[in-house]
Amino acid sequence: MHNRVAGSIAVLALMTVFSSAALAQRGGGTRGAAPAAPSVPHDPHDLTGVWLGGGGGGGNRNPVTQWLRQAPPLTAEGKAKMDSNKSGKGPRAVMPALGNDPIGDANPPGLMRTLVYNRPLQIINAGDQIVTLFEWGHFWRSIWMDARKVPDDPDPRWYGYSVGHWDGDTLVVDTVGLDPRGWLDEWGTPFSEETKVEERWHRVDRDTLELTFTLTDPKYYSKPWTSDTRTFRLQGKNSPDHELLEVIFAPLDEQEFNRRVRNPAAGVK
Repeated sequence: MHNRVAGSIAVLALMTVFSSAALAQRGGGTRGAAPAAPSVPHDPHDLTGVWLGGGGGGGNRNPVTQWLRQAPPLTAEGKAKMDSNKSGKGPRAVMPALGNDPIGDANPPGLMRTLVYNRPLQIINAGDQIVTLFEWGHFWRSIWMDARKVPDDPDPRWYGYSVGHWDGDTLVVDTVGLDPRGWLDEWGTPFSEETKVEERWHRVDRDTLELTFTLTDPKYYSKPWTSDTRTFRLQGKNSPDHELLEVIFAPLDEQEFNRRVRNPAAGVK
């Protein structure tokens, strides 16, 4: 990763709003360009494979609201929290070196920010749990499928505590305990320790997986809000994204990127 970041310095100097980790990926324009073969019979309860969604993490629209018909309804406390988040992107953007994006210090992106961003993920069935591997940050989370309940007072985790069950052919995942030091997206959209997330994953056919999520956070949002449906495509063996890259938020790399690019661009010594 360090070599890839170093090779991108000339471009990054002009685009300081992007993180070194994000630019260490393969070019976004080629991801998912080679879809899997036409659909064949499949087990809708087996989500095994590498999947890539479209959209999120770019352009002039908030990555979260790219999944919504309107902006999430913030409470007064939620608005104050969002105003305190100084992002390198969006309408309130500041120079990254002057911001407080937790990713700038090589912290994990967390569950929701990872889901709304356009990075491949791999799903593995492992008996009493389903494991989701995320390329972005090289993290994972377990979805427990053994009929347990989510804990009433969970310790905070970057990827939360998740349990799942099948509702027909839809995998329903309930997550609590998300670490509120993270952001929902790169614009600084916040969430609190009271957040609960319900994901609904539905395999439409062998090659197509759909996701919607509902976020409930009475501290920062005046009502629960539900995303539009996002579609993921199964990455076949001929796709460049059939295997996940090792993309790790290494503090050494991020500190070097800050020293060489972010800080000089903002006049920070």
